[in-house]
Amino acid sequence: MGGMREARPGYRLMLFFFALGVLQAAVLLGLEAWRSHALSRSIAALEVENQALWAQVRSLRAEVAQADDPAYLEDLVRSQLGWVRKDEILYARKPH
Repeated sequence: MGGMREARPGYRLMLFFFALGVLQAAVLLGLEAWRSHALSRSIAALEVENQALWAQVRSLRAEVAQADDPAYLEDLVRSQLGWVRKDEILYARKPH
């Protein structure tokens, strides 16, 4: 019977290390799941930003394509810079 008592502490120690390994694996899996979720959210945010940037690129390309049109350029200069022709009269409104 003396031999059986010595075998039990070794069995308990082995069971303790097994439980510790299972706990470590569970913690690591939880951390990886959290990291994967955070990366998925980051990817989704970047995809939204990427779509907005591509829309801006398309808008700028369309504006560059119109730059050769003299009527477009005249409208652009008049609206953004307030230019008028020599024979035109500019009426300014008073601010309220």
